Amino acid sequence: MSEIIHGQVIFLIVTLCNGMALMFFYETLRLLRWVFKHGSISIWIEDILYWGIASIPTFYIFFIYNDGNIRWYGLLMLLIGAFLYEMGLSRPVRRFLVKIFGKHRPYLLKKLIIKIKTKIKKSKKENK
Repeated sequence: MSEIIHGQVIFLIVTLCNGMALMFFYETLRLLRWVFKHGSISIWIEDILYWGIASIPTFYIFFIYNDGNIRWYGLLMLLIGAFLYEMGLSRPVRRFLVKIFGKHRPYLLKKLIIKIKTKIKKSKKENK
């Protein structure tokens, strides 16, 4: 296999994995939104920050492997990677998390808030 073809195959694999990784981290953000309720403005800000930060490794991959040229097949592999994650791994993970946290989500959130409040009170007493 020539060096050019080998480099492009590596580029396609890396962009596919990047698409899957981007969706994995977005899934983490969705989980945080599910556990802690967010308003529409905070969701909008989180999305803008997420995609702004997510563009950095994507740009880096295109810069390193294609000298900054954005190729249609690279974008296609990003989308395919995101699609494969969403259709393959995401659904079982979500179902598992709903089974674990679905009934206990409000209880866990209240318990977490109580722990934070008690730690704040203790630290205020210690500082006095």
